[in-house]
Amino acid sequence: MNSEEAARSLATIRQTQAKALSAEPWFPTWYGVGVGLFVTGMQFVTEPGTPVPVTVALGLLLVAGLGALVAVLVHTRRIKVHRSLMRPKMIAALMAWIGTAVALCLALAFAIDAAGVAYARTYAALVMTAYLLVTGPLAGRLLTGMLVRRAVGGS
Repeated sequence: MNSEEAARSLATIRQTQAKALSAEPWFPTWYGVGVGLFVTGMQFVTEPGTPVPVTVALGLLLVAGLGALVAVLVHTRRIKVHRSLMRPKMIAALMAWIGTAVALCLALAFAIDAAGVAYARTYAALVMTAYLLVTGPLAGRLLTGMLVRRAVGGS
């Protein structure tokens, strides 16, 4: 194989890698929304005034639901990304997105609670979940694009 053939083969391999990695988002929106709903449920069951039987029953369902959510994510992923492709910039972008969601939730919870609204944390967590739903596709595309560039371009 000469250098031109090797270069063409490498370019074909990189195109195939890019296509495979781009086929599904690295961080699917449904997973982020599922975690947001778990947080919302946990906020609800820990709110003052929630009856103990509701807290116990819903708490158990939430834990089972989170386990199922993780299991579905793990078992439905067609492509597993090797940790060598992870870069601090990518992790920072993910953490910024999650941090913004948490900051929004906390700010709303404190503001709504200060206004005397019952179940303030639950309402704030619902807003956080909506934020994850609306921004999740963009975050998924951004993170997937970073992975693809790293895998194909090597940087």
